[in-house]
Amino acid sequence: MSEDSELFGLNFACSLLDDNEEEMKPNLTRKATQKEIDSLSNFIGELEKWPILDGDCRKEIIKYLDYKSRFQLSICSKLDFEIVNSVPMHVHKIEIKDNEKYQCLFSQEEFENVLVNVQFNDDYNSGNHLELVFSQSGEDTVVQWMKRQPRKKPEAMKVIWKSCNYYKKAVEYAEEWMKKVRFELKELSVGMSKYPLESSLIKSLPHCKEIRIGSDSLDDFRWWLQKMPEQVTSIALFPLESERERFIFSPDILALPQIMNSPKIYIGGKAGFTDDQLICLKAKVMNFDCINITDEGINRFLKNWISGKGIHDFRQLLLWSTQPRDPSIVIRGIQIRPWDEEFKQEARGFCDDFDRCCGRGWTCQINSKINPFESLTICINEDRTSIYATGKKMEWGGKVYTDYSIPSTCFS
Repeated sequence: MSEDSELFGLNFACSLLDDNEEEMKPNLTRKATQKEIDSLSNFIGELEKWPILDGDCRKEIIKYLDYKSRFQLSICSKLDFEIVNSVPMHVHKIEIKDNEKYQCLFSQEEFENVLVNVQFNDDYNSGNHLELVFSQSGEDTVVQWMKRQPRKKPEAMKVIWKSCNYYKKAVEYAEEWMKKVRFELKELSVGMSKYPLESSLIKSLPHCKEIRIGSDSLDDFRWWLQKMPEQVTSIALFPLESERERFIFSPDILALPQIMNSPKIYIGGKAGFTDDQLICLKAKVMNFDCINITDEGINRFLKNWISGKGIHDFRQLLLWSTQPRDPSIVIRGIQIRPWDEEFKQEARGFCDDFDRCCGRGWTCQINSKINPFESLTICINEDRTSIYATGKKMEWGGKVYTDYSIPSTCFS
């Protein structure tokens, strides 16, 4: 068997998922219930009927098998192997990053590496994932991972590929998994300074909904974004650490529909959003370092929300900037409620909680004209302007009132 087939094959991957098998063993001292016996009998009966099922029925069943079960079925016969390989697997997320601080598990000294994580469901802590670290040793590639077993110290494992480049092999491994699932993963996280786009297998990622991309090149960001659907649920873009302070995301990159339509946006570095782009964003949660957003632009954003023309279910906007803000321009033409003693008494401790969790500054409350019981908190300080949806309409005992609370996005 070749090194490539060993690493990409079901057998190799399945062996990495077996580490927690002891934790899943049944309690052999407990007597089975009748329901469990009936369930087992039905299951065995279905297995006995497997040979008489046609190909379409077998494929439909395989869709719902976990990774280990698929592997066990694939080695039953050549026909089963072919059917299993013809049915796309489910991979929820793929992560590929270079020079992660992960190497301390394998070496006391830092070394150049690429980490690839293939996650089969949406719960990383379930252990249902493959996490490999690729590195170079002379002309060879070293692939390492941690074998974890119950009540035992994790053990470092490795295989060596002869005469190949670790960076190239790590990308090939990640993309081979994408190919296995027909590029239908739900999440993608990439943090690569030199991703080989010219040799990539990726044409599109039509089902990807959560995106996190780190790079040093605007062209790379554009390439990745254009592989995504125009409607995503979350997007995070960030330059790598060495470039973060001077990296600027230009307005034309930010105008791509993947960004403008996303309900959740995080931009590292400096984001060149214009005032007009800010007004047109669909995001409920936004966090970025702005260089072009003016006081007048923030004023327009607030007035849109007040009149009901803003983002439905808006929650948070963080505009990081050391540019001085003029509160009188930001709130021009807007009726505000200052955080005076009367408000602090009504809000019952909310103001202290907000100061502690979200920061102090020039702060006030802004009510909606559509629903006066709904309100925003705006806070302007030296390094950012924060806008949170904090006032919510509530009813108790036939009375309507406003409940003030810090959005959960403050803690995520």
